[in-house]
Amino acid sequence: DGRQRRRQIRGREQERAREHGLVRARLASIISTSLDAVLVVDRAGLIVEFNGAAEEVFGYTREEAIGAPMQDMIIPDHLRKAHRDGMARYLATGQRRVIGRGRVQLEARRKTGEIFPVELSISSADSEHGELFVSFARDISRRVADERELIKARDEEVAGERAHADLIAVMSHEMRTPLNGMLGTLELFDPAARSAREA
Repeated sequence: DGRQRRRQIRGREQERAREHGLVRARLASIISTSLDAVLVVDRAGLIVEFNGAAEEVFGYTREEAIGAPMQDMIIPDHLRKAHRDGMARYLATGQRRVIGRGRVQLEARRKTGEIFPVELSISSADSEHGELFVSFARDISRRVADERELIKARDEEVAGERAHADLIAVMSHEMRTPLNGMLGTLELFDPAARSAREA
C-alpha cells in the first residue's frame, strides 16, 4: 500500500516535470521565432534570455547579452534614473507603471550608441528561479520617420494653401485699385456709363 502510494506520487512528479519541460520548450520556441526582440530579465536586472530579433535590433550577440545588466546594454543614459526608480518602487511595493500595462513607446539604445524609438510591452512571470520580466520590443524607427514625413508634408501643404490664399487676396486688391481708377476715368469720357452705374 505504501509502495503503491509512493509510486503514484513519483508518477505525478514525473508528469509535472514533463509538463514543465513542455512549457519551457514551447516558451523557448516562441522566444526564438518571435519577430519582436525578446529580452527576459531577472529581478536583479540581468538578462537571462535574448533572442535573434534582439540581436538584430540592439546589435549585441546573445553571448554578449546573457548575464549583462539590461540597463547598461539598452537603456539610454537619460532614462536610466527613471528605470532604476521604477524597478525599486516595483520591488518594494509591487506598484506597476509599465509592467503589464500593454504597449508603451520609449527610447532604447543600440550597441553603436544610437538612440531609437521602440514600442515595448513588459510582463512578469514566475519561474523556478524566481520572478522574471519578459519584454517584447519592436523597433519603430521607420514608422516614426514616416509619421514625421506625413506631418511635414501636411504642414507644407497647409502653408502652401495659406500662401496661395494670401496671394489671391493681394492680387485681387492690387487689381481692384487700378480698375476702379480706370472705370472712374472711363466714366468721365462716357456720361452714359456713369448714369448707368448710378442707376
